[in-house]
Amino acid sequence: MASWEWRRSVTHAVILVELGEDHGLTQNQCLRGTDLDPRVLKTPGAEITAAQELGIVRNIVTLLDDKPGLGLEAGTRTHITTLGVFALAVLSSPTMRQAIDVAMRYFSLMTSFSRAWHVYRGEEIWLYGDDRELPDDLRGFLAERDVSALLTNWFLVFGVPPPVLRVEVAGGLRPRLAPIFDQFEIPSTDSAELQTAVFDATGIDEPMPQASPLTAQLFEEQCDDLLQRRGLRQGVAGSVRSMLMHQMNGRLAQEDVAAGLHMSLRTMRRRLAEEGTSYRQLCAESFGTLAEELLSTGLTVEDVAYRMGYSGAPSFSNAFKQWRGVSPGRFARSAVDRYRQTVPH
Repeated sequence: MASWEWRRSVTHAVILVELGEDHGLTQNQCLRGTDLDPRVLKTPGAEITAAQELGIVRNIVTLLDDKPGLGLEAGTRTHITTLGVFALAVLSSPTMRQAIDVAMRYFSLMTSFSRAWHVYRGEEIWLYGDDRELPDDLRGFLAERDVSALLTNWFLVFGVPPPVLRVEVAGGLRPRLAPIFDQFEIPSTDSAELQTAVFDATGIDEPMPQASPLTAQLFEEQCDDLLQRRGLRQGVAGSVRSMLMHQMNGRLAQEDVAAGLHMSLRTMRRRLAEEGTSYRQLCAESFGTLAEELLSTGLTVEDVAYRMGYSGAPSFSNAFKQWRGVSPGRFARSAVDRYRQTVPH
């Protein structure tokens, strides 16, 4: 189950509330149940939680009967200039390729709640999106918003129509998104799991109109700071973490993870290195943290091994030593000692 406590720009909420008001809702109706002070909507640079933004979306979707086209309208209102330093990092990138890479690296700073990554295949770019953790009643609206925002802003950033060759739509959302694809003359088919868009990459190494490498580097650093402050998982690393947590026993091969992300093992390793991490480090973070949490509850090493899918304590112990440098038994005893020290006698 996804946690929605990470932070989002208040700009998204402002656009949503304006959308609701234009369709006859009051500000109070849009903000109902979110605990948001209306003054926050007028505070530049303010942030809200992802849960609060989803609460606004749910109010609009519920009160307006999830009318098709509402998300499309929200997306077209989300111009690149509303995205702050993210927009400046993209616009000042030296080439289109680098602009796309920057956009995908900081994808979580845009409108989407989905995980996304991209792969270059010859003269094509394959963009994958995984929205399966989103609430079912909001997926249609959010998919409309993401697709329309992407297609609208492509022209604003690159000065050319979005060169989408075809799309594959999952979750039964193709009828909902068909009007958008028809407008841009994009062929669409159904997909079993992931949302997929294939772009023509011809000319992708052409310079950007407002290229400024030093400026781009400065704004990328600010995007990094934003991601860290907001607690956002980013890029390929976030997608790898998610796959690891769905395969808790820690024996998921790197090749299987790469295949699940529709990229080669070499590409996955390179992309993780670019994000300052590695597959081994992500395993240590994901499985090590989970194992520590279970051991700290007082469960035996055998119980934790079983819950994490291991055949027995010895194999789990070997893995835990690789993740944390100590045996799980020693960690558990230390956790108990720390707990006793915090309990008043």
